[in-house]
Amino acid sequence: MKKMKILSLILVILLIAMNVAACSSKNNANTPSQQQQQQNNNASGPEYTLQIAGAYALNADTPRAKATKMMKDLIEQKSNGKIKVELYLDSQLGGDRETLESCQAGNIAMVSLTTAPAVNFVPKLAIFDIPMLFDNLDVAKKVLSGEFRQKLAQEYEKAGFKLLLMVPISYREMTANKAINNINDFKGIKIRTMENKYHMEFWKALGANPTPLNFNELYIALQQGTVDAQENPYDVIMASKFYEVQKYINHTHHIAFIHTVVMNKNLYDSMPDDYKKIIDDSMNEVSEYLFNQAKVQNDQMLSVLKEKGMQVIELSQDVKDKMKEAANKVADMVRKDVGNEIVDELLKAIEDAKKQ
Repeated sequence: MKKMKILSLILVILLIAMNVAACSSKNNANTPSQQQQQQNNNASGPEYTLQIAGAYALNADTPRAKATKMMKDLIEQKSNGKIKVELYLDSQLGGDRETLESCQAGNIAMVSLTTAPAVNFVPKLAIFDIPMLFDNLDVAKKVLSGEFRQKLAQEYEKAGFKLLLMVPISYREMTANKAINNINDFKGIKIRTMENKYHMEFWKALGANPTPLNFNELYIALQQGTVDAQENPYDVIMASKFYEVQKYINHTHHIAFIHTVVMNKNLYDSMPDDYKKIIDDSMNEVSEYLFNQAKVQNDQMLSVLKEKGMQVIELSQDVKDKMKEAANKVADMVRKDVGNEIVDELLKAIEDAKKQ
């Protein structure tokens, strides 16, 4: 009798153990790995088609064009094709103003452009029209990657945009048929500028004669002597063949060329958090690539421009110091337009970046 009780107890224990093992196996079968779960979420997640518009050429061999293609590839790969990206560059959907308006209204998902055309939408971006701010692009990158960038992101949000990328890629440089060896050499030069009051004031303060002109007319104007000089980054100088009608590149480094990508804020906010992370992570990768690629290609483009016959003039420290004095007049204009606070915060961020 006693043996029967012991045997029954053993059988009960075995049955319990088998049930526990079966339940555990069942639970494990129903609990996929984190990677599988992510794949399942992606498989069932919503699909998006995002447009990126820009005024620059898609097929040009430039850092911006390469970076834009990289954005598309990364976002589509990371989302397993759930987010599709369509590129509409070379002003296919309009110029900077038209595409920004469309993005603001939600008709275009993203716009890729520099800060200057966005001032009409985000007024405090006028701070980047203050000349002679950044001694080098490394300092500019530190400023645009830190706390100050977050302040700018808030300004973009007020206008209905999500700031996804902001990176300095080059400088606006002055080309002319005259070398700038001292500050007096600026006097009387007819230089084509954008119709930007801050840029025009700067050249006036240097004694030059700023002349707003449609960019499409610039090559002929330089060729015929309607204007003597112009100011643009290397890639524009190259693509427009200004080396055919200009002898000197005067390294003024007067305005940093800051590239951005913005997205309609409501669209961004409506996306699942994992999709937002995909976009954010992709843009961070592109930002690093664009900055490094721009450095390499800037050196390459400068070499080609020299081969085309252009002479490079490195401005003396005395000339640069006097250019900074002239830039103070523009800083005063910007302070009046957007307030002292944002200007002072930028100047402090620059000084802090120089110490890093």
